[in-house]
Amino acid sequence: MDETKRPLKIPAEFTMYAEKNELFSMYERMIQEVICSQPTDPLEHMINFLHRENDDVPQIMMIGPPASGKGSIAQLVNNESGIHKIDTADLLTVEIEQVKKAKSSLESDEDIPGDILGALVKERISKKDCADNGWMLVGYPKTRDQALALQRHGIFAKHVVFMEAPDMVLIERFMGKRVDPQTGGIYHLTFEPPESPEVVRRIKPIENQSEKFLRKQLLHYHRNIEGIRAAVSKGTTKIINADQPKTDVFAQVYHFLCQQARSVAPQCPRVILQGPRGSGKGTQAALLTAKYGVVNISMVELIKQAIADNSKVGNMMSTYIDKKMMVPDNIVLKCLVERLSKIDCATKGWVLRGYPRSRHQAEALSEAGYAPNRVYFLECPTDTIVERLSLRRSDPVTGQQYHLIYNPPPSLEMKRRLKTHHKDAESAVDEDVLSYDSQVEELMDYYTTSQSVNADQDPHTVFESIESLLTKPLPKQALKATL
Repeated sequence: MDETKRPLKIPAEFTMYAEKNELFSMYERMIQEVICSQPTDPLEHMINFLHRENDDVPQIMMIGPPASGKGSIAQLVNNESGIHKIDTADLLTVEIEQVKKAKSSLESDEDIPGDILGALVKERISKKDCADNGWMLVGYPKTRDQALALQRHGIFAKHVVFMEAPDMVLIERFMGKRVDPQTGGIYHLTFEPPESPEVVRRIKPIENQSEKFLRKQLLHYHRNIEGIRAAVSKGTTKIINADQPKTDVFAQVYHFLCQQARSVAPQCPRVILQGPRGSGKGTQAALLTAKYGVVNISMVELIKQAIADNSKVGNMMSTYIDKKMMVPDNIVLKCLVERLSKIDCATKGWVLRGYPRSRHQAEALSEAGYAPNRVYFLECPTDTIVERLSLRRSDPVTGQQYHLIYNPPPSLEMKRRLKTHHKDAESAVDEDVLSYDSQVEELMDYYTTSQSVNADQDPHTVFESIESLLTKPLPKQALKATL
């Protein structure tokens, strides 16, 4: 960076490096931890933070009434991702003085005082298993006091799951529960009976298994749940209907836990729109440009402009085009890189369509330092594409574009003079779709974080779908700690 020139401009490579390595998010997490932990030596604490093997681990609270299945779902999440499950029994293994007071409260059928719970949880999540793999606090907080106390101890969940079900469903589940005293396994006489006859003979009802006891627990839950929700509302929360098959509940919970919170880190949009001709890439690119100011780049128009300008790369391409030969990929890439390297693309971002058309081109674009951070595949049925393109017409007098169904010409005289472009013939459209279909799978395989959009809708509806995906962080591919 040349500091003799004013105003100073940060090269595009700096921004892409920071985004690729999530420097802004890492700095945000580090400062948050220092503020919450309030260490005696903040500098040493930050150095230790940066030396951690994992600095972005899942932090989850699973809250719900008795028999809502939060323990079972938490166990499934643990099996899938290795995130440590923290329940009452696990908390009581912590070797600190407050454990005795917590046991005393539980024996008296009282809630654990907030500050005691905060001390227990803080000690437990400081252990290596939680620090490396993340943690799930199951069944807590149970009161607003506990929720606020956890925050005072610097314990904030990135995701909070509320599991809800009608009381009658919960009662039925609770009364049918059975436990194997030998293995500790939990079963249900109706929904999850044991398979082994030997286990069937030895299972017993769980402790305090009475409808009166459960109704008392439910009353306590309903009295406190609104206060808990208000206390944790600043986190990413989700209410899950627990009155569903376990596999469906788990799928919804896991999908939610893979969602990432919005970040305040600066981000320069680098968007690629993929789709067959007629899927609406040009329309969506124009809408993105109009709203967000990103640079709209069509590879076809870029090549035409380079040739018209008699630029060096344009003259190289015209040699092949005049002979009706394919332009080599390295020349096409050079033309594109020249455009992407300009200051407007570096500062405003860009939306690209018509490129790449193969995995090799996609790899070359990334190697050139212009990897996209969003890739959208516009999916549209072939019949719809044929209808959109084969019925397009242009007026040779005015140059105006029309569509015989969606935007017909205003007069019969004008309709008679309309012309059809040879590329819009039905046979040509079918050929284009087949060509796209032959390459799309390898592009999807390469762009693993790409997202599909239903383009067989009104253009503004499609734009709303793209916009909602663009403004949200990409979901994690799997719920693992970030290495």
